[in-house]
Amino acid sequence: MSKINVGVIGVGQMGTYHAQIYQKLPQVELCALCEFNDSRRKELETEFPGITMYKDYKELLKDTAIEAVSIVLPDNLHREAVELAVQAGKHILLEKPLAKELEDGKALYEITKDYDKVFTTGFLLRFDPRFAMIKERLDSNELGDIIHCYVRRNSPIIGPRRYIGASDLSMHVMIHDIDYINWWMDCQPVKVFAKNRSVLLKENGMNDVIYALVTYENGAVACMEACWTLPENSPTIIDDKVELVGTKGVAYVDSCDHGVRFVTGKGVQYPDSRHWYYVNGEVCGDLAEEVMAFVNNVATNTKSVITPKQSYDALRVVDAIERSIVEGKEVAL
Repeated sequence: MSKINVGVIGVGQMGTYHAQIYQKLPQVELCALCEFNDSRRKELETEFPGITMYKDYKELLKDTAIEAVSIVLPDNLHREAVELAVQAGKHILLEKPLAKELEDGKALYEITKDYDKVFTTGFLLRFDPRFAMIKERLDSNELGDIIHCYVRRNSPIIGPRRYIGASDLSMHVMIHDIDYINWWMDCQPVKVFAKNRSVLLKENGMNDVIYALVTYENGAVACMEACWTLPENSPTIIDDKVELVGTKGVAYVDSCDHGVRFVTGKGVQYPDSRHWYYVNGEVCGDLAEEVMAFVNNVATNTKSVITPKQSYDALRVVDAIERSIVEGKEVAL
């Protein structure tokens, strides 16, 4: 069987993970990397010897031998990159979110909803077995109908400092929870009320914390908490919890320590053992599952489990959260 020729557009931290995962897959040929930053591109020549390097992704997309691309660019650059990739007829894995602005997200939804190639957005928690188990028990009615759920996703302040001007808390962090809650609810969100506070990140025009109440068509309510200003020396990179209450049962997720703890001269550490981590020198976890699912969709000519509509709906909730904060009231979607 011939290999799938793949390129990665945007090779920072996440894009590097994508490239490393592609390299380990026997059915994939990693052909090209695109990185605008000159010094980073020079590093990539050493990290990925023999791989064609581009500075401009438009040039990469002109290569007809490349069949599929991962787009791992800042949120505000998604629209043009996806539009050009669609015009070039590439299979596309776009790291979340669909776009930074709702208008751009709507435009991308319109051009991808009937696209004859694979298009998916990288919501990696869809490939986390814990969240998938809850979905299975909801679908089998073991938990009954959802009454309400509470979710939390908090992290150290080192994260937002990398995204100044490119993203914010609702877009970069909360959207993960929005996506899987929409998936669990299996109906449309209809109303949102949100409150924020900005202290440590105020001078950057970013939120420290957001609380959001989202009401769904079925009457269920989701309470979402997100904060990314925990101290830099926090032992965990992600402190996330879930409590879902149904008419027949309750589901809990607690990922604070990821199941492993270290106490050393560096202090207490809860390293990531779920999302992206290395085993025997290879990237594993939810992100690897996400990339492998994309490759499988391309190889079998099947659609992704994450649809353009679902990606757009998550962005609609983000937009409603931001509108509610500005207007100081509950808003309708």
